[in-house]
Amino acid sequence: MPLAELEFIMQEIIRLLPYLIPLLIIEYGLLIFALVQLVKSEVNYMPKWAWALIIIFINIIGPAVFLIAGRKKYS
Repeated sequence: MPLAELEFIMQEIIRLLPYLIPLLIIEYGLLIFALVQLVKSEVNYMPKWAWALIIIFINIIGPAVFLIAGRKKYS
């Protein structure tokens, strides 16, 4: 890869960094919150280990699906 191309890629990364950092903070915050809720609550549909894999490996969608559908609701 030529040096000019690498410099262009680095400039683009630096330009996009202010947008990526908040997204990463939200993503990891949601991941941690969902894992804590997984440990604390009873779950629906699947065992806890399966929910943990979904939360960890399916970035933003996995924790959201667990928080919406995976926890048992107490009425």
